[in-house]
Amino acid sequence: MYAPAHFLHFCLIILFACVCLFKAIPVVPMASPLKLRVILADDNAEILVLPSRPSTVDELVSEIKTRFGLVYDFRLQYEDPDFNAFCNLVSIDSLPSIATVKVIHVIELNLSPVDLDVSSISTDDTVILSSPERSCRTEVWPEYFTVPSFTYEVEYILSQGNTAYEKEAKPLKLTKDQKHNILEAMAIEMYKYAGYPSGKQIRQAAEALVKKHPCLKEKTGTGYDAWKNSLFFKMGNYRTKLSRAGLKEVSVNAGKRSRLHPTAPSAHSQIKRPRRGEINYLPNYPAGESKDSLEAQRNELHSEFQKAPAERDGPLIFLLMQRTFALRREEIINSPRPIAELRERWPALFCEAQLYKEVHRITNQNLPFNFFAALDKYTPQLLNLYKEKQTGTLGKKMAALLSDYSKQDNDIQATRTAVLFGLALYLKEDASEIFKSCKEVDFEESQTGAVTLLALTEDNPSAVPFNPQHVTVILEDQVVLSHKYWVDALVLLFGLIYALHLEYPAKLKGFFEFIQVVLLNLDDGRCQIKPKLLSLKNELELGV
Repeated sequence: MYAPAHFLHFCLIILFACVCLFKAIPVVPMASPLKLRVILADDNAEILVLPSRPSTVDELVSEIKTRFGLVYDFRLQYEDPDFNAFCNLVSIDSLPSIATVKVIHVIELNLSPVDLDVSSISTDDTVILSSPERSCRTEVWPEYFTVPSFTYEVEYILSQGNTAYEKEAKPLKLTKDQKHNILEAMAIEMYKYAGYPSGKQIRQAAEALVKKHPCLKEKTGTGYDAWKNSLFFKMGNYRTKLSRAGLKEVSVNAGKRSRLHPTAPSAHSQIKRPRRGEINYLPNYPAGESKDSLEAQRNELHSEFQKAPAERDGPLIFLLMQRTFALRREEIINSPRPIAELRERWPALFCEAQLYKEVHRITNQNLPFNFFAALDKYTPQLLNLYKEKQTGTLGKKMAALLSDYSKQDNDIQATRTAVLFGLALYLKEDASEIFKSCKEVDFEESQTGAVTLLALTEDNPSAVPFNPQHVTVILEDQVVLSHKYWVDALVLLFGLIYALHLEYPAKLKGFFEFIQVVLLNLDDGRCQIKPKLLSLKNELELGV
């Protein structure tokens, strides 16, 4: 028999030996399989099952390239289960064992001078790495206007005048030629951002001029009223010069009534100019291109869309859409066609990815990113405003909406849907003819309307479609696009309104102006929004 002390010592030796043996044997974790739905294009998805999870995102990218024969570079996004939305895949550990991933093309273009006419774009579906100078505008009107440099003589005169003004507050007297040089340079700088700057934008430019050169300040009024008027007329003269040179954006309004053409339309009738913050409204053809050459490229683009989705050349489609942008805008602005004919001529325009690229060309905005970022920012304030509306007919409808919303899971799609349906109620606009729902038995006969979002739902068709099976976008009785989520379908509809130069539905004009002016900040000062919407805009901006 061992003594207790000896027995304890023996047990410790055995325990130590077991620990050493355990450390010597490597523990091999069981490999967990990875099952993925890989979205390769809008209408092309594949299933990929891997016996084990790759150790890095780059390894997963390489595996997808090999399995599906992809020859282009791309990055990945995955559908985050917490948000029900796609997010960039940065760490492989973020990817669930069963997940949906989306291939995001990364295209690097080395364009010839002939191609240097279109704005560089960056969307969730394509990233452009090179951005050479283009003739299309790539910048919106700046928050603070930058006064350009003038001729050496004028800069010297202004420098001396500013010094004297600091001492004696004496305004500088300019010669006719000196003032002409200032106005000409200012007009050229303003045209970089807008061919038809609004009164608000011209006022900003005049104010910036006087602020930089205080010796130009006037003794009365704001100090820059006369400069504002001079810039207004100078822009008109500058547009006339550009019109004679053949720039489509301004020449489209030439040939109006005059002494030589007394029977022509009034000079102020049917003016075609940006009215909703467009920065590329009617661009010129690319250098070296003609209408015939661009039509040939349109035919090539059309032929590419006759192929099966998996066989289409995505980079080629993107490049052809870039090159034919001016031709497409000319058709849409000058010779409006029925939606059915536009779908036949420009099928790429009715694909989600290409539609967002088109909106970027027109507005220089990443539509889905900016829309959702602004909507989510204002959501808490809007919901609080809705909760305050508890009286009258509006209050009852709003209370019913919020009650239905409270029964939903904590889901970002449901929240966004509630906020936007509540917005139409808050603005006292009737959305019933534009936002519709139906059950599957009535789906075919319900696909009508000039501008309609039709949600297919298993629930009560009169209720808010928080969980639709899918949502279709209808224009002129044509189903043109569809999406799983209602809010995403609304963004597609808004994009089509811009890309096809359509009017906002009359009964929801304030609703769409809210998206334009408040969410996307596409406001050049021309949009005469209703007092109710203006009040809401100011309240939201004060609360941020």
